[in-house]
Amino acid sequence: MKKLHCNQIKVLLLVFMLLAQGEGVAQNTNLGIPPIRNFPKKIYKAGTQNWDATQLENGVLFFANNEGLLQFDGYYWRCYPVANKTVVRAVAADTTGRVFVGAQSELGYFFPSENGRLTYHSLTGLLPSDKKNFEDVWDIEIDGKSVFFRTNQSILKYSNGQIEVYEPGGSINAMVRTPVGLIIQRNFSDILRLEQGAFQPLFQLPELKSAITGKMNWKGDTLLVSSLKNGLFYLSNGKMAPWPTAHDAFFKEKRIYCATALPNGQLALGTSLAGICVIDQYKRIFRRLDKSKGIQNNNVLHTFADRSGNLWLGLDNGIDCVVLQSPFTTIIPDAELQGTAYAASVYSGNLFLGVSNGVYQTPWLNYYNPEKSPVFKKMNATDGQVWNLAQIDNVLLLGHHEGCFKLTENTCVPISTEPGAWTFVRLTDQYVLGGAYSGLVLYRKSGNDWVFDQKLDGLNESCRFMVKDMDGAIWVAHPYRGLYRVEWSESKKSEIKVAFFDTRQGLPSNLNNFVFQVASRAVFATENGVYRFDKQKGLFSPDEDFERTLGKGSRVRYLKEDTKGHIWFVADKEVGLLEVDDLGLKKEVRKKVFPELAEKLVAGFEFIYPQSENDVFFGAEHGFIHYNAAKKESLDTTLQLVLSQVMVRNHTRDSMLFGGFFVQNGSLTTQQNPDGLPMLDAGINDLLFCYTTTTFDDPAYVQYRFRLLGLSDSWSEWSAEHARNFTSLAPGSYTFEVQACQTGGKESSIVRFSFRIRPPWYAGTIAYSIYTLLILGIFVGFLLRQRRKFEYEKEHLTVQHMQITAEQQKEVEKSKAAMSHLLNEKLEAEIQFKNKELATATMHLVQKGEILQTVQENLGQILAKSTNPAVKKEIQQLLNLLNYDAKLDEDWEQFAVHFDQVHVDFLKRLREKHPQLSAIDHKLCAYLRMNLTTKEIAPLMNISVRGVEASRYRLRKKLGLPNDANLTEAIADL
Repeated sequence: MKKLHCNQIKVLLLVFMLLAQGEGVAQNTNLGIPPIRNFPKKIYKAGTQNWDATQLENGVLFFANNEGLLQFDGYYWRCYPVANKTVVRAVAADTTGRVFVGAQSELGYFFPSENGRLTYHSLTGLLPSDKKNFEDVWDIEIDGKSVFFRTNQSILKYSNGQIEVYEPGGSINAMVRTPVGLIIQRNFSDILRLEQGAFQPLFQLPELKSAITGKMNWKGDTLLVSSLKNGLFYLSNGKMAPWPTAHDAFFKEKRIYCATALPNGQLALGTSLAGICVIDQYKRIFRRLDKSKGIQNNNVLHTFADRSGNLWLGLDNGIDCVVLQSPFTTIIPDAELQGTAYAASVYSGNLFLGVSNGVYQTPWLNYYNPEKSPVFKKMNATDGQVWNLAQIDNVLLLGHHEGCFKLTENTCVPISTEPGAWTFVRLTDQYVLGGAYSGLVLYRKSGNDWVFDQKLDGLNESCRFMVKDMDGAIWVAHPYRGLYRVEWSESKKSEIKVAFFDTRQGLPSNLNNFVFQVASRAVFATENGVYRFDKQKGLFSPDEDFERTLGKGSRVRYLKEDTKGHIWFVADKEVGLLEVDDLGLKKEVRKKVFPELAEKLVAGFEFIYPQSENDVFFGAEHGFIHYNAAKKESLDTTLQLVLSQVMVRNHTRDSMLFGGFFVQNGSLTTQQNPDGLPMLDAGINDLLFCYTTTTFDDPAYVQYRFRLLGLSDSWSEWSAEHARNFTSLAPGSYTFEVQACQTGGKESSIVRFSFRIRPPWYAGTIAYSIYTLLILGIFVGFLLRQRRKFEYEKEHLTVQHMQITAEQQKEVEKSKAAMSHLLNEKLEAEIQFKNKELATATMHLVQKGEILQTVQENLGQILAKSTNPAVKKEIQQLLNLLNYDAKLDEDWEQFAVHFDQVHVDFLKRLREKHPQLSAIDHKLCAYLRMNLTTKEIAPLMNISVRGVEASRYRLRKKLGLPNDANLTEAIADL
């Protein structure tokens, strides 16, 4: 005990030294209340009580809830009941992503199925039948590949697919995994350690007298443990002893039901009666949060610190998230009144805050004892609306609805009763100009104080915005009229020159014009950006420097320069800081936006007070927001994006396609397994994708963009929406991609989910094969049909051609017949003509013959009568001449040629058919063919008629004609 006492003295000395050093370091005050997110039962839609919590690698949180395992991914809540639907008391996750749970007579684990949805796997079947009734599981500890479950009577070890039961006897109050191994608390005072397969006694600690409710890593191998009724203890080198603090009585009275170590080295203690207490490294209560400070109720069942440093409270009714690492805290100086904030100032070691009901004051310290309240004290005679707190020559001036006052640490002294003191501007060492409801007020220095001098005439408008320019002129802005430039001189202090400016001098509007001082010069904030004034031209023009940083055309409502030359701004819906780095010849400006302040400042009465580089106060609708720039950012700066679920939507009910967890090789992963892509049937083409980030301080600071490859390659615009629905998707392969971006530019990695929609049965492979065969069949059929058609048409054309040819032949034959007829007619005509010629020639010959015969007969008669020999001789010569046969033969030959031409080779055919005929026979046949009579033939043949008849008879015989045959007709038939 003596050694323990020395250790306690050393700790106290260390605390004292650290406290002494703390006065010289940057302000890290615990004055305000950190942001708190409340999740009542109606939001998470599960049981009231929440007993335990754990977190997976992807940031998803799980709570042990009365109705099962409660999951929260930053936006969506889900509750998974266990097999027997009893209260889940304990939860723990291993490195593979298995979430082990313990309930009433039930234990097991949740792990995603193939579709990523958590599925419960009960382990009670591994227990002997006589060990299955074990009531509640209160603690779960994971040691390597072994999982230990604690009930009031036994420890159940799950390893290698088996459960081993330890029953050390007595009542088991707690189970803790420590650097010296797994220990349990039995019967309050006995501490046992698991050694060689059994729990062996380690030591006894009678001072405990109650159950251990939490463990916290402290320094090195030292653990701090909390007890329900007897405060805190430390465990080191296998020994345990009390860890005394100045608040032990409070802890024993309020009962520490749970405890956890925070990433910044502080300790969070949850009580049954007084909410949450945060202990710093000096053993002080650094924060005390109860129902009056924003948590839902004071009965805290569990505390859990996530990787970002947020403190989660499992409450008797609800869940809270305390953003302890936030650099922003809320200060409510007037407690339950929660007045609107308008002014603040640190003066003479005190913090003065002006709100709508007065001025509140407190010493400006590093540490405020939460057990001592109230922290703020309202100053007397300040009731009513406060507008301004301004320090001029070490005097704190109060601009109030009822006039101007001087403030000290303990008093409030009136200076002027001119109503509505808006603001103050230093004119000279001896004069200060004040803006009031109805014009300008002049204040004069008297000794070390400021006193009322006079009300100035010449400007009777409200002068809430007023600054001094580099040339000494005073600019006054009226939000609903325009700008005024006021010239004042100490020699004529009662007189002022006022010039009015509006759109005629270049302002974009006569409304919403403000004036602020930046770098000792006046700048003008308008509805269309920041403007500057050119004195020589008397005109306003846009300020290019502000356009580059704030954006062209932005609506600027407030500008405030801090001690480092940085500029705080309120523009459009943004509140932020322009960090100006002076690089000599040029200045570099970086814009930093604080989404935590969006729409929280008082619209139209924005107020920012940069007290120092690290401490900035913002006027809010309810109290002040304090920004501690020196506070470190969240420990886990990774922006983790999760695809919460993918739903298939239809007319009857929605079904889950993906439950939010990717699994590969038996462990959780951040990417989809390419071997297990979902395949959707045709018609299942209406999908809802839900996504979020495990950013728990405020998800409103996060925006998302997405695209569906296979539908579009373009990213969507950034949006705060947490879901996207796609309808009427065509069959094919798709990949949904989503990315998150936190305000400030921090982006997450891209999460992808691929799937495929089968084509309908009529568009599948088999269907296309059938279609191909059908097309081929149709094509072949078409070819065959075309071939048949071709053959038919060919045959038809052939027949038609033959018909046409026949008709043409007929026409030709008809034409030939006609031509033949014409030719025959021509030939007949020619024959008739030749016959006529031949007949004429023949008749001529006959006549000639007759004449010659007559001449011959006459000559014969003369010869007979003549007696003169000479005459006879001459007559005889004439007779000889007439009987000259050769001449006659020559005449016949010419006749025969003409006759064959007329009668188509009659004589030729006659000679071929009847070669036995003589030339005389030929002549007789020719004359008969010409239908000459016997009498007409006789002279031609130079014979008598009887001679002709005799020749006819002989010819009949030669031709072999019967007696009754007509010789002329027979000759014609040849």
